[in-house]
Amino acid sequence: MYGWRGRIGLMVPTGNSTMEPEFFRLCPEGVSVHANRVYLKDVTPASLRAMEDDAVRCAEGLVSIRLGVLAFGCTSGSFVGGKGYDENLIRRIEDATGLPTTTTTTAVLRALRRLKVQRIALATPYTEEINAIEVKFFEDHGYEVTRAKGGGLTDTPDIQECAPQVAYRRARDVDNGRAEAVFLSCTGFRSIEVLEKLETDLGKPVISANQATFADCLSILGVGEAQPGFGSLFGYPEAAPGAAIETLHPSARHG
Repeated sequence: MYGWRGRIGLMVPTGNSTMEPEFFRLCPEGVSVHANRVYLKDVTPASLRAMEDDAVRCAEGLVSIRLGVLAFGCTSGSFVGGKGYDENLIRRIEDATGLPTTTTTTAVLRALRRLKVQRIALATPYTEEINAIEVKFFEDHGYEVTRAKGGGLTDTPDIQECAPQVAYRRARDVDNGRAEAVFLSCTGFRSIEVLEKLETDLGKPVISANQATFADCLSILGVGEAQPGFGSLFGYPEAAPGAAIETLHPSARHG
């Protein structure tokens, strides 16, 4: 049986071809990932807000797999509405499915708390408009964004075509002495293979959207292991009591 330790249900924006392969690379033995897609026209505020209703449909389409956790896998789509937007999205999905849920933005906030950092540098593929919304989101949660830089991209397929070297260079561009960590935002911004290289070169934690989302899913599942080589975040275990066995049992909700 695939997913005998726990199953992750992933809600991925249409056009995102990065998140699933990165999740598959991060999976320890016994954890499986099962995806459905949320419609996203482009990475603009209006399109990102429009994802909210389709996310519920997407989540409901995954329920019969008997998952241990659901993850809304879009960073900008879970911070676009400002502080509390991610929490509201989680409530809507949990009310519709009865399953524990996280979002990428929620997971990043938890990762920052786990790493005990308050000042971050922000590297993204986004436009300045989206970057400004993200900076305000973090500031409203009490974090200082010491520097932010985007790539000006709005078409999701264009973001997927950025090589890991793009993320590496942008992270180095935004890093500065005041930043305690660097965050690589966007689940379509390929970066997990350069996280440890960046941490070695910068001498500080580097978080990616997919890494943080996956770590939060493992915590909710109660699985304290990930594949090695993908950043120091996985060295800060925060495993919650596991729901995996219960949700895989035939008597589980929505089973």
